[in-house]
Amino acid sequence: MKQTTFRCGTDVPCPNDNISVPFGLIGTVEHYLQRTGVLDLLDTFKERGVPLRRIAVAMCTHILMGNNSMAKCSDWLSDPFVLKELGFGKNVSQRTINRAMNIIGDHADEVLVQLWEGMNGLLHLTDTDVNMDGSAVVFNGPNSELGDFGYPRDFKDQSRPQVAFMTAELSHSKIPFFIRAYSGRVPDVTQYRDSLPPIFDMIRQGSWIVMDNGGASGDILDSIVGAGNKYLTRVKMNRSDVNRMTEHKDGWQYVEDGVCCLTHTFGHSGRTTYLFYSVDNWLRSYRAAERRFGKMVDTVNKFREGKVCKSDYVTIRNNIFATVDVSISVQDRLYDFTDTEKDELIRGSMPAFSGFFKLESSEQLTPCEALDKYRARATVEHLIHSLKRVSGIKPLRVWKESSIRGSMLLALLSETTMAIARYRMEPRKHIKDSGGRRIEQDSRPSTESVVWSLSHLTICRVIENKVRKKAVFSNWDGISREVFARIRADAYG
Repeated sequence: MKQTTFRCGTDVPCPNDNISVPFGLIGTVEHYLQRTGVLDLLDTFKERGVPLRRIAVAMCTHILMGNNSMAKCSDWLSDPFVLKELGFGKNVSQRTINRAMNIIGDHADEVLVQLWEGMNGLLHLTDTDVNMDGSAVVFNGPNSELGDFGYPRDFKDQSRPQVAFMTAELSHSKIPFFIRAYSGRVPDVTQYRDSLPPIFDMIRQGSWIVMDNGGASGDILDSIVGAGNKYLTRVKMNRSDVNRMTEHKDGWQYVEDGVCCLTHTFGHSGRTTYLFYSVDNWLRSYRAAERRFGKMVDTVNKFREGKVCKSDYVTIRNNIFATVDVSISVQDRLYDFTDTEKDELIRGSMPAFSGFFKLESSEQLTPCEALDKYRARATVEHLIHSLKRVSGIKPLRVWKESSIRGSMLLALLSETTMAIARYRMEPRKHIKDSGGRRIEQDSRPSTESVVWSLSHLTICRVIENKVRKKAVFSNWDGISREVFARIRADAYG
């Protein structure tokens, strides 16, 4: 019989009992949750049975491995050799995991306070400026205790309920430190009102809080200033801005290529508004209007060919409690137009103030400073994307309120450990060209790159006759070497 070999020169392998676990993820998660004091705090919530610290490390590791299903986590922990590698003294049932999730959710606020204090002690934080933003996720399964229909931030229609959340990160280090879940119907402004007070208790007075227009309510901005901090937020344009553009035509300042700004400071308070005009923003708005215009023309041409689709003219929403019949009548008004007329029609369909956007700060900044500070807020949007895709809170697979809070907190702890490991790496200077300006920035690997590297750093345990034998560490690379150099320095320093 001819022996089959692969290109790497090995024979077709036979099954064995050897196991590999992601040592890189386990070691990093456990080290930084221990250094911040989170693991010690968790053990005070559960005195009997399997230590809560072990379960938390296992769940965070499993989340970073790409699966937020606690049933899958239970299956993973059913292997006795995996249990030994993770330091468990006994089997871990899914009921134990679910109970741990509930306990963590019930004590989420205490864990966040400890996480902050531990980060502060470990990293000696001097810059506590904050980026904040909110989003929502859909969930799988029966009705959630926090699930509700609201503004669709995670899907295109409103046919599925959602759970909303607010999160925050440090602007300089890009380390997340806060998350809180809300009913899917709760608007952003209510979430900001609820989330800001505990954040005030954490950060140093005088810190900047950078938000989108969801936090631009007057009482929210007053609370930030009243707590001794500063804010920068995006706000809606109004009639006074139009009047100011007319009255101060010569007041526009060059910011960068294609961007100019008109500033206005109110009295001695320092509160300043920045009215920016961006050519790129205007072009994006024009192209979007051009696409809408093209679809309108295509729709009428289809009508002329006898093809009529109701959804081309009206928005139809499903209602399980009603049967609705919609009839439409269409009168064709399409005419032949020149390129100039087409351009006028497209411009006429563009939103008011296309190309303009307005920022407001509690203290006077230069237009460049305000623009750069607000642009840096994009990293909190990257965090939300990572929470959903890397840390796996999308879709949610739990339904009790305590479980939802626990699931989101575990996702945050997973992100935070990776962010701390990334932040402690040596930065590389990166020169970025932005609108004719050269900006020097510190560059580090993305969270996704750090997770990928550490998940591939494995310990392979050879199993012979159901007995663990030698261990082999595999797949070291530049990122994992530097991460564990910092961990070794902590352990032996």
